[in-house]
Amino acid sequence: MLFLLAMLAVGQGAAAKPPSTAATTMQQQFDAASEAAAMPGKCGEAIGMFEALERTGAARRSALVAAAVDVRKGRCLVTVGRVPEGEAAIRRGLPQLKARGAAFAGDVRDASITLGEAAYQRFDYDAAVRDYEVALSQSEGLARLMPLMLMSRALMFDHDGRALRYAEEARTIVRATPTASKHDIANVQTQYARVLLNEGRDKEAYAELRDSLAKQGGLDSKVSLDEVATRSDLAIAALRNKDVDSARRYLAYTGAGRMKDAPFSRAASMDPPACDPAAGLTPEDVAIVEFVLAEDGHVASAMPIFSTGSRATAIAFSQAVRDWSWRPDDAKAIPPFFRYGSRVELRCIRAPEGPSVVEPLVESIDAWFASRGLSEPAWRDMSDASALPLQRTAAAEGGVAGLRATLALARNPVIDPEEAATLRGQVIARAAAAGAPVAIRVVMELIDTRDWNAKKYREALRGLLTEPPVAADPLAAATVRLTIAAPRYKSRPPEDAAALLDAVVSAPLPDTHPIKTAALLQRANLLAAGNDLAGARAAFARTGLTAEQCALVDLSPAATRPGGSANDYPMEAVRMGFEGWVRAEFDITADGRTATQRAVAAYPPFIFNEAAVGIVRGSRWTSSFRPEGALACAGQQRSVTFRMP
Repeated sequence: MLFLLAMLAVGQGAAAKPPSTAATTMQQQFDAASEAAAMPGKCGEAIGMFEALERTGAARRSALVAAAVDVRKGRCLVTVGRVPEGEAAIRRGLPQLKARGAAFAGDVRDASITLGEAAYQRFDYDAAVRDYEVALSQSEGLARLMPLMLMSRALMFDHDGRALRYAEEARTIVRATPTASKHDIANVQTQYARVLLNEGRDKEAYAELRDSLAKQGGLDSKVSLDEVATRSDLAIAALRNKDVDSARRYLAYTGAGRMKDAPFSRAASMDPPACDPAAGLTPEDVAIVEFVLAEDGHVASAMPIFSTGSRATAIAFSQAVRDWSWRPDDAKAIPPFFRYGSRVELRCIRAPEGPSVVEPLVESIDAWFASRGLSEPAWRDMSDASALPLQRTAAAEGGVAGLRATLALARNPVIDPEEAATLRGQVIARAAAAGAPVAIRVVMELIDTRDWNAKKYREALRGLLTEPPVAADPLAAATVRLTIAAPRYKSRPPEDAAALLDAVVSAPLPDTHPIKTAALLQRANLLAAGNDLAGARAAFARTGLTAEQCALVDLSPAATRPGGSANDYPMEAVRMGFEGWVRAEFDITADGRTATQRAVAAYPPFIFNEAAVGIVRGSRWTSSFRPEGALACAGQQRSVTFRMP
């Protein structure tokens, strides 16, 4: 065993001594820790056992013993999510093991694969390839399959031939191995075909995948994750070869879209990436991304399967999915089999939606926290679900740090609504005790009333305006007035909308402030509705916006007709039992119709896209004034969910 080899190295040159009970016990400890590390779900236990060994005299005296423990413990640390610690431990111990040559080749290989996977998961594909190359250099025969497959996966969007060469070598090895099972061969062939798909060699990929499917036993009701991968890839290949019926059939046999109540549709946050040709993302690009959804609602990993663009394109789509979040209860409702490997179809959005109307208030609150000596919170760049544990811990603190965390919790969309209501009360109380700006109170009240009907919503906000601290704060008062006057679903603007908007325009804020800009746009709409086109043009001109731009805060036209009915459910999806959702992007014309509709995110891939686009095409929105009839708003988004009766 590795530990015994290390102990022998320590004793070289000394007189032989009979084995001691302590040494045997130490050997047994290392063996037990290594055995636990190799078992699913036992890494936490193994880490404790390795740490006990680190405290022994042998580990402190021998660099090789310490290195052996570091490497194996480091792999477990990565497995349990303590990635930086694990990587540091592996890199600390790896040079010692490499220096020992063939005796430690297996540990070097496995540790390098672990490092490569950690780099791959954070989308550093160059670093991943370097570590996979080390693993490959330590491998012979069948042991080469794993690093070859991983190299191929990391390079398959580079289109330089390397991914295909590695996949071909893996395919040659597994086909020439008499002991390889049909399923082993099929798994390697599936990766080979995936490279072909991304190279545009669709017919070859289709044929290879059909052979993989046959080796896996064909289309039957018993399915493993490997078989799901082959069938999902076959669906892509069939679609690329314009065999739409087969694509749907292969996808049906993955189980995708067959979960009751479509829990995937209820993501708390789910934004596709913004188009950026300079970064390799154009509106014509499409990708299929596979992701793993953790039980707490955060996306544990995201991996590009297919992309029409470059490596940068594939990574951008995958990074977007990595930032998605679900409420824990919704995530738990998804069977583990589907949480461990579901796929979505993605396109980039042409124009990201504007920030919420409360965003200027939030910026002022952040500035106040900074003035109190708080640095950026640790969760700032995390997904909502990943940020939740950190926010909960920080909310237990006192002072302004605890207030900031409680505020973040109350605004986190993955929080249960009942808990969010309790948190809003806590934020208001803590803000008052801390002498915090009234902006915090206003943000909480705006969130608290967001689900009310239009009449109750406006009544609550009017009550807020009567409070002296709110009325005396120019930004807070302007935000509340703008929100009261804004159009809402199936509700006309209030009778005093013009007066409210005029008060916002005359508020002591900079002329270019986004709240004023939004008010001027709404004012132009009201003037146009009253046939005062000259006044509408003048109000619009004061915004400084181009004819196609929305307000700089999110006050886009309100829906007046949803545009969908039960007849919009695709019959092919009904026959196959599919449920799912589509995120659609569209522009809104000045008369409230939609234009340039397109699907930007879909689950399952390519099943409901046309139906969702048709529903959005039939929706209607409040009319808006735009010079010369230009678009009212570009790049709006709407999610359409399809559920079986």
